[in-house]
Amino acid sequence: MRVKEVRTLLNYPLDLVKEWLHSQNVTSPSELGSLQIDELVKTMCLAWSGNKFGHPDHAVNSYQKHVIDAVLRGVSEMEVIQAWMEGALAQLPEFN
Repeated sequence: MRVKEVRTLLNYPLDLVKEWLHSQNVTSPSELGSLQIDELVKTMCLAWSGNKFGHPDHAVNSYQKHVIDAVLRGVSEMEVIQAWMEGALAQLPEFN
């Protein structure tokens, strides 16, 4: 359910999720352990971030700081990802 919610929020292509699952030798997210699901969620988020942060390292650092750290503090993952996305979009010139 977690993968589906994040995929929907990010509008991440289902085919890419299936491709990622195939690379892990599974056919469904339910076959993944929690660390693998974390990695899939991170992969989807960073793919979404694409060129929104200017440099890939900035996207990774932002994801770590704003998403991972907040989730570890007990904040809802979906709320955190949505806020992270909104913050990224607010920094883009066409949104200012």
